[in-house]
Amino acid sequence: MSEQQLLPLLLKSLRLSNLITQWEPMAEKARAQSWSMERYLAELCRLELDSREEKRLQRHLKDAKLPAGKYLDNYDFTAVSGIDKEQVWHLANHRKWVKTGDNILLFGASGLGKTHLAAGIGYKLIEHGHRVKFMSANLLVQQLQQAKEELKLSDALMKLDKYSVLILDDIGYVQKTSEESGVLFELIAHRYERFSLIITSNQSFEEWDQLFDNTVMTVAAIDRLIHHAKILQCQGESYRRKEAQLNQS
Repeated sequence: MSEQQLLPLLLKSLRLSNLITQWEPMAEKARAQSWSMERYLAELCRLELDSREEKRLQRHLKDAKLPAGKYLDNYDFTAVSGIDKEQVWHLANHRKWVKTGDNILLFGASGLGKTHLAAGIGYKLIEHGHRVKFMSANLLVQQLQQAKEELKLSDALMKLDKYSVLILDDIGYVQKTSEESGVLFELIAHRYERFSLIITSNQSFEEWDQLFDNTVMTVAAIDRLIHHAKILQCQGESYRRKEAQLNQS
């Protein structure tokens, strides 16, 4: 068997599937440009690494379930006040806060783009190699409550540890029952100083008594969240309302 026949079989055995279709065109280019064997090998390795990185990115994007199209690039920072564009981009591109398990808390009325900002940061973090998961706070709490009923809450919390950043959207819509507020507190306590949370809320801290079963739990949860946190306050008129008014005019 010739080398040309053997090489594709070897590449397949080594699970270098991208190179099966690329080694011959790259070899022709190498001969035409008089590359050394070392450069040819290096270029093949670079192709394989690029292919793996792209597959990893697509896999993590799919798993994150971020809202489609909500990127920082298309967020209108001029439509709201209280949000510093440079600060948001700094948080997205300089991820020291992720490594130390810090949180981002996004407050503001409905329709000011809190979810858009959280998702936009999430997309950038995935680009930089972090695992991210986006969920409505209410849905996640329901799932954790079910896990607790099945005596599997500890396992469910540990499964979330693979995500360095967990985005909880609309925490204000979590139902106030002792069971649900209890698992929400356990989630916050479990990730405290270990893994980051990005939380959006249309309720200020003063209103969080509605989320937890008692004041003591409310204070303990807030204390853990803000200990290492960046707090962003969106202010202004709902852009959804403004768009509706424009459409009616």
